[in-house]
Amino acid sequence: METVDSSLTVSEVNRRIKAKLQEAPEFKNFWVRGEISNFSQTNSSGHMYFSLKDTTSVIKCAFFSFQSKNYRGTPLRNGMEILVYGSVSVYEPGGYYSITVQKIEELGEGDILLKIEKLKQALAEKGIFDPSHKRPLPKFPKRLGIVTSPKGAAVEDIIRIATDLNPSIQILVSPCLVQGDGAETSIIEAIKEINDPKWEVDVIIAGRGGGSFEDLMAFNQESVVMAYYHSRIPIISAVGHEIDRVLTDLAADATTPTPTAAAKLAIPNVSDTLIRLDELEDRLRSALVGVIRLGKEKWTGLINRVVFQNPKSMIEPRENHLEEIMTRISLLGKNYLVRKQSDFQKFDSFTLTWKSYLERIQNKFKLAEQRLDHFSPLGTLKRGYSVLRNEKKEVISSIHQIKEKENLEVFLFDGKLQVEVKEKK
Repeated sequence: METVDSSLTVSEVNRRIKAKLQEAPEFKNFWVRGEISNFSQTNSSGHMYFSLKDTTSVIKCAFFSFQSKNYRGTPLRNGMEILVYGSVSVYEPGGYYSITVQKIEELGEGDILLKIEKLKQALAEKGIFDPSHKRPLPKFPKRLGIVTSPKGAAVEDIIRIATDLNPSIQILVSPCLVQGDGAETSIIEAIKEINDPKWEVDVIIAGRGGGSFEDLMAFNQESVVMAYYHSRIPIISAVGHEIDRVLTDLAADATTPTPTAAAKLAIPNVSDTLIRLDELEDRLRSALVGVIRLGKEKWTGLINRVVFQNPKSMIEPRENHLEEIMTRISLLGKNYLVRKQSDFQKFDSFTLTWKSYLERIQNKFKLAEQRLDHFSPLGTLKRGYSVLRNEKKEVISSIHQIKEKENLEVFLFDGKLQVEVKEKK
């Protein structure tokens, strides 16, 4: 056994590994096939960095600008399957190795991305992503449910933002794994648990913070997508990513690029809401004042009309017309009698008989005159009758048209009264 004095420093170990790997001929100028993930490119230098992966392993790659400027193929992107030609290099301070790429040949789409795309199409055909299935989020939730890792920054961000927006919000966390072995089952069980009616949750935020393409794979699994789809409670997908969308985004009722944005979407700002309510109250008060003022103006205009100030003005023209008719009838009758009397004067023998007949005719005319006077509106009012109307100016003819406490108008021969109904019998 070697003594402590013979131990190596970390730098020495990395230096020896670098020497072995970079000097070995089998790690120089070779071709390797894989699928691109975690692709990025610096704006200033133009260097490209990505990972090359297959079903079980991943290796980092660096495609520096002095080499990448010669690449003329399809722009590199995640999920693209390529052939890389280069050599292994070791970054000694960081203790990791990568492939320094010299050239690239494209092959097509990677198997994983193709599988996700096929699953996406199959689920879309079943209507899983149909907008008609998506439910609106509650405007003022009382209890927020969170489905994520209890150790990540995502849950802390959601809780902090939610409580800032609404200090009285109740928060319930259903913890789960968000990557690695068992993440798929853990997410499904957490969503199922938070949907239990006993928790009285109004809206759910389910997701995680940012991560690599591989880290987000749990949210591209069919069973997890269906758990989002079958959630009884409106659910927001909040998986931290900037470019690629995971399938749970499409199945959820709403989606945001980060958990922080999800908290802002789910929880209204109480301060802003109170300000809007105050504004609405002011607008409503102003509107009511305007309606009342307009109503008063209309009422004043109505009660100032002549017909309400002097109801007799409606009757007097008709009364005059009736008197004119009676006068004409009387004159016609008298003229008729005079003519007949002149005719009968030729026959002395019938003078008395016709005189009696004419008297009867005259009596009938007088009776007709009395009846006409009897049935005139003014004559009716003179005999002690009155006309009763409600506030809609409808004439009341039955007790069933009247309600207790209702204000009525009573028109008499020489004026009108305003009365209130105390009791119906």
